[in-house]
Amino acid sequence: MMTGSTQSRSAVRLPGIEALRFFAALCILLLHTRAVFGGQPVFGRGYLAVEFFLMLSGFLMAYAQEARISEPAHFMVKRYTRLWPTMALGGVIGLPRLYLKSAGLGEFLATALANLALIPAWWAKFVFALNIPAWTIFYELVANALHVLIFRHLKLWVIGLAIALLAPVMVWIGHGWGSFDVGAKPGDFLAGLPRILFAYLIGIALGRMWRGGTPIPVPPLLAIPAMPVILAGAWWFKLDQTWHFDMAFTVLACPLMIAGGMRLTRFHRAAGLLGQLSFPLFAVQMLILEGMHMLG
Repeated sequence: MMTGSTQSRSAVRLPGIEALRFFAALCILLLHTRAVFGGQPVFGRGYLAVEFFLMLSGFLMAYAQEARISEPAHFMVKRYTRLWPTMALGGVIGLPRLYLKSAGLGEFLATALANLALIPAWWAKFVFALNIPAWTIFYELVANALHVLIFRHLKLWVIGLAIALLAPVMVWIGHGWGSFDVGAKPGDFLAGLPRILFAYLIGIALGRMWRGGTPIPVPPLLAIPAMPVILAGAWWFKLDQTWHFDMAFTVLACPLMIAGGMRLTRFHRAAGLLGQLSFPLFAVQMLILEGMHMLG
């Protein structure tokens, strides 16, 4: 699931999902490459890969995990310890940059220690100044915790009601910020929670409805590379000028990509390799790009 997606025995039987995860991480890499080095914003809406990752996280939890969870605390400890080493590696890479940008040793140590433990630093310019994309991992862990404690006990219609109630909140976020790109800074960090939950709950609904297979006949070889194609095409044809594109991408494109990914039954080894690369790619790419920029 996500950048830090929950792996399961069932997940490896969905090679299309693994490949989709890689292309989503690639879109985030292209977004951050332009943010660091400049250029045309072809993938300026690449942050919507976060919506896909969180929807995929909820989907795989509902599809393969929630029926087997018996000890929520034990499950969350395993989730944290699975995600933490890769994120910590990314954090270590980012320590020199954080030191150079900190106001003093005290601020550096406080931010570094908090962020290395996947805890937000409210006093910094970014809540995860050590590794900016880590805010999504924090909120994915929050969503996972809510899932094992609450969501797995809720009927599907209650999940649907929660999605319906979050929809106007997302409209409010779109109007207020002009996009769904919230969550990384102290000023919009709390708005990141409904953003994450909206996509995550849609994923839960899809995971439960599609346990026996998806009824939507999306060709997998079209669905898997769809994200970069959609984002680049929307930029080219100027379809991504408002937050309405973000909403359409979340509620239409993401479910259709998952539906197509579910239908792929070949290329297990290649897709599995791509899936394994996606999380490390997500965890360290911003820090490597910024380091390259600082070194000229």
